[in-house]
Amino acid sequence: MSEAAVELWGFLSDDVERVREEVERLLEVTFRLHESASIGPYYFAPLDEPESDLILRPNRDAGFDEDTDDPDDAFVEPDFPDFGVLLYVERKTEGKPGSGALARLGGTAQLLLVE
Repeated sequence: MSEAAVELWGFLSDDVERVREEVERLLEVTFRLHESASIGPYYFAPLDEPESDLILRPNRDAGFDEDTDDPDDAFVEPDFPDFGVLLYVERKTEGKPGSGALARLGGTAQLLLVE
């Protein structure tokens, strides 16, 4: 890989708190809860190796209304509906996807996409 990228990791769980605790343990980071009008609640943490910003959030659109919206619009990442929790890794340096501390996620998460 020749430039910084965004990695998308998925967790086969809907329990954001459990996933948060596991990722904090594996990557030795501390997430802070944030609230966004556009994406809803999410967790943010910086990562040192590789230098990245981490965003952990549910794969449910915060504005989705089960009563009025099309079910196809329920997911933030509709190509990955089986993954209830998503981790976006916004790399600040170039490197191989899943490298550095991110390699520790391999047993609990799946690398879904690199952009």
